[in-house]
Amino acid sequence: MAAEKDKKQSPDKLLTGEQEELLDLYLHKLDFYMEELKAADAVQVEIETQHLKKILHK
Repeated sequence: MAAEKDKKQSPDKLLTGEQEELLDLYLHKLDFYMEELKAADAVQVEIETQHLKKILHK
């Protein structure tokens, strides 16, 4: 019976506790992925900038 109470959602909440934990974990992983993507993009821009500088200074 206690398990049924956990599965039922209160009127205040849309997600169960387990769903909230999974959503939180997913959002943290998504944030980490986005930061890694930004870092990779920054490295790519730096490489291209250095390459263009090298071409222009010839």
